[in-house]
Amino acid sequence: MLDKRQAEMTVRPTFDIPFNLILDDKIDLYYANETLRIEGPKHYIKVLAKNIRGEESLWTRKSMASLKFIYIGVLALIPVITESSLVWSMEVLRHNTFSNVREEVEAASDEAAGNSMVNAGFAVETEDDIFYVENDLNLVRTDKSFESKDYLQHGEGGSWIRNLNVVDDWIYYTKGESLERMKVDGTDHSTLYSLSHLSEMQIKGDWIYFVSWKDDFNVYRMDLNGRNLEQLIDVRANSFTLHKNRLLVSYENRDRVESYDLNGEDPRIVLEDYADDLMVWEGYYYYLDEEAELYRSEIGENSELELIKDDQVSAYLVTEQGIFYSLHSRDGIFTMTLEGEEDMLLSASEKVEGLAKVGDSIIFSSEATYGEKIVKRFDMEAGGFEVLD
Repeated sequence: MLDKRQAEMTVRPTFDIPFNLILDDKIDLYYANETLRIEGPKHYIKVLAKNIRGEESLWTRKSMASLKFIYIGVLALIPVITESSLVWSMEVLRHNTFSNVREEVEAASDEAAGNSMVNAGFAVETEDDIFYVENDLNLVRTDKSFESKDYLQHGEGGSWIRNLNVVDDWIYYTKGESLERMKVDGTDHSTLYSLSHLSEMQIKGDWIYFVSWKDDFNVYRMDLNGRNLEQLIDVRANSFTLHKNRLLVSYENRDRVESYDLNGEDPRIVLEDYADDLMVWEGYYYYLDEEAELYRSEIGENSELELIKDDQVSAYLVTEQGIFYSLHSRDGIFTMTLEGEEDMLLSASEKVEGLAKVGDSIIFSSEATYGEKIVKRFDMEAGGFEVLD
């Protein structure tokens, strides 16, 4: 038993040798209104339910004598295993062995994308709805006119929500170290992945692509149902993005960007410079260099680099109406042309994060009083700002 309260209990299974010696899986039990709710890996819940009913499972029928030798051997190997990649390999193997979804999801086509370059991460939209992150912890659904507001996730402290993607009537997102999904109406919630923090999550066809922090920032993929997890590109990635049917990967310790096919093969150097927050727009690569200055480079061989903004940019967004951006050195939302001209301040909002374009609106997070964050909207047609409360 790991934790016990009046109506809650957290336990770690002891029958899953040798996985339980290395992995940190556990089961949470909640009792309310004469009902017991159990949350955790599906395999553990099935075995626990049998034990509660007095039914013996395969694991409980095994005698400790038959497992004693394995148990001692694993204990002796733990110091060696934990210093190698074997632990991670076992976690990946176990992840692919146990599935925890009730409904299969399949993309409408191989070209279907979970988000776009102008809304990846902070906000996404469907034909009828817009979804965005509020105060880092809340997942909100609103209509296209921003008149309604429904909370699909309402966090009272805990893990940040990031990396929003939408596939048909399912929304995918990260929450702390987990990758989760639910239907766009807030039902049928499940956790697809919980091995480590991940970033740069993007969806193309039936595949989810992301960077694994625990496995040295390598690029991974798995299918829309959390299965077939595999390392795709063995490289310490700084960031990556999907463009058409290619993966564009920038390196943490190398000044170049390489393009791979969707199977992680056919590498080609496309940009010889350090690049963070890479975007592709109308024949150009836009990116931040090591000093966080905004550059662009025309797609093609022997193209020259163009400095667009010679200040430290904290966030930027390229649209058909120009570039919207924020700075480390000064509060506010700014705009300029795609060539870096006609620079002007739009709003004096403080500590801007999460710039995203949905419909004809730019929405972003801004700090209000006492560190609380609010979400604001800029109407690209009317030109006004409003707080989404």
